[in-house]
Amino acid sequence: MNKSLIIIDGPMGSGKTTIGKLLHKRLKRTVLLSSDAIKWFISDFERGERDNAISGAVLQAMCKEYIKHDINILLPQGFWKKKYLEPYLKLAEENNLNLFVYQLEAPREVLLERLKNRPKPEPAITPVPQERIIQNLNTWEENRYQLGKVFNTVELSPEEIVQLILKDLV
Repeated sequence: MNKSLIIIDGPMGSGKTTIGKLLHKRLKRTVLLSSDAIKWFISDFERGERDNAISGAVLQAMCKEYIKHDINILLPQGFWKKKYLEPYLKLAEENNLNLFVYQLEAPREVLLERLKNRPKPEPAITPVPQERIIQNLNTWEENRYQLGKVFNTVELSPEEIVQLILKDLV
């Protein structure tokens, strides 16, 4: 695989983390990054614009450093709005990276059920409140954009999605 940036986007509960972890096991010289992991580096991280901006800046800096060392980037990340994705699109263009964008989706009731049954992330201090989940899903739906391939995670298993992505990467 030539120098690549692989973005897996989608709302909460769509399977970004699952697909990212499965792909990461199969790809050489690839780093798996996500602001969801980075934000918990801050001991008293608060969900909100300030701390989200900090973790986003750190994520971009990490991407740039890995690119300098010819390491591919796998980014399972909910971008909520296309404008949040644009710095990564620019990064790919400026560094002549192969860009692969995938969007995962599922019906809202499926997403809510998955989120209800999902354990709180290990480093998280508190689980995501239900109001925040609803707000995030609403934001996702209101700002939906079309870029890359779309996979319905109800119709396809994580393994099937990974196989389709791997075919694109060769």
